[in-house]
Amino acid sequence: LIYECKDDAYIIDQHAAHERLIYNRLKKQMDERAVVQQPMLMPFSLSLNVFEREFIREHISEIRDIGFEIEMNDVGFSVSAVPLDLQYINLDAFFHEILADISGYKAIRLTDILKDKLASAACKAAVKGGMDLTREEIDALFALMDGDMGLKCPHGRPVVVKMSRTEIEKMFKRIV
Repeated sequence: LIYECKDDAYIIDQHAAHERLIYNRLKKQMDERAVVQQPMLMPFSLSLNVFEREFIREHISEIRDIGFEIEMNDVGFSVSAVPLDLQYINLDAFFHEILADISGYKAIRLTDILKDKLASAACKAAVKGGMDLTREEIDALFALMDGDMGLKCPHGRPVVVKMSRTEIEKMFKRIV
């Protein structure tokens, strides 16, 4: 997206911007314990081995804090709701990424791991670069950015690049 304001042009990576906005909303809801959930028609069954089941059981409150409705059952866990912004998430992949190396998580807090997984999930849920957006979607994205041109996506990439008229004119060799 290109946004013009006076003598400046702002080039906005719509994917990075949307990713940051989804992540910020999820993190804020998580911090305020006010995550909007999307109930599932059919609960997702997460079958786990003994060690994985114990790990999830020990950290179930943190998983619930980010918006998952999860309950323990005979073979593992049942997920009956997900954060609304992650309604299309691949739950099997999400949980198995968390559980891929439980031994490596001893020194790392699960909340940090979950924030990293939220960033990845936000990336997957965000509009993609090159997708055609309606005028309403573009306006909504700008409204959510609320003039914050210093945003970075959760992975650290810039959301917007500002170019002055002078910089553009130099690129086209109109001025030196």
